[in-house]
Amino acid sequence: MTRRRPLLALTLTLLLPALLPPPLAASAQREAPASGAMPATLLEAWLAWQAEQPEPLDWAYSFALRNSDAATLAGLRRELLAEVAALGDALALMGDARQASRLQAWHQALRELPIDAARSPERFDLPWLAASLRRNLPTARLAHLGSCEPPGWVELWHAAGVTRLTWQPGMTTADAVAQLPAAGRDELDQAALISPLGTATTLGVARWNRESAPLAPGARLVLLLPRHGLGGTQEGSLVNQLLVRFLATRLPGDACTLWPTP
Repeated sequence: MTRRRPLLALTLTLLLPALLPPPLAASAQREAPASGAMPATLLEAWLAWQAEQPEPLDWAYSFALRNSDAATLAGLRRELLAEVAALGDALALMGDARQASRLQAWHQALRELPIDAARSPERFDLPWLAASLRRNLPTARLAHLGSCEPPGWVELWHAAGVTRLTWQPGMTTADAVAQLPAAGRDELDQAALISPLGTATTLGVARWNRESAPLAPGARLVLLLPRHGLGGTQEGSLVNQLLVRFLATRLPGDACTLWPTP
């Protein structure tokens, strides 16, 4: 009890710099607290971690993983890999080498993603919790919390595979799509934009339904299998859904630090 009071007293002091715009350049990777017991709640854990840092944590790249989500990750990944492989094999047998190649590239990229480097696809940052303390939750319900340095890339999942583009200030989804080969843009329909906070938004990317949204460093843009083609089949629709669900659990950077709960 005596430890919680000074931590909570830091709330206003720490929230002021936290609400400022995040830095664009990454510094050295942070370290999780090395000593002391894990605080009882997530808000207190963030405050304890922040208190040990010379600069504010970047809350747009901070996250947590619920135990309930951690328990489903392996199954979700297995199902996604199986569906992508099955659809790719079927397309290869049908002689559609181009579409089969796309799915093979996705399958390989998914296999290389570490399963444990994960987050729940929802906000758990300190400003979000402090805005309504009802959102706070016990750390006993979490597998870990963590924070990443903002990366210098945005990631595209598209017809030719998976590509990381160099992020530029003011970059939009339309800018990213414009960097794809013209042949690959002709069949586009919709995309799923996964923000660094783990939220997923569907937007149009075809000529007739085109929308444009800002791209933050670490965002992922999935050019979905088109509804007038593979995405309109039961198998293709399932691949679209599972892929977005899984990628929303991926970390929003490469230089990330995890603080496991006991």
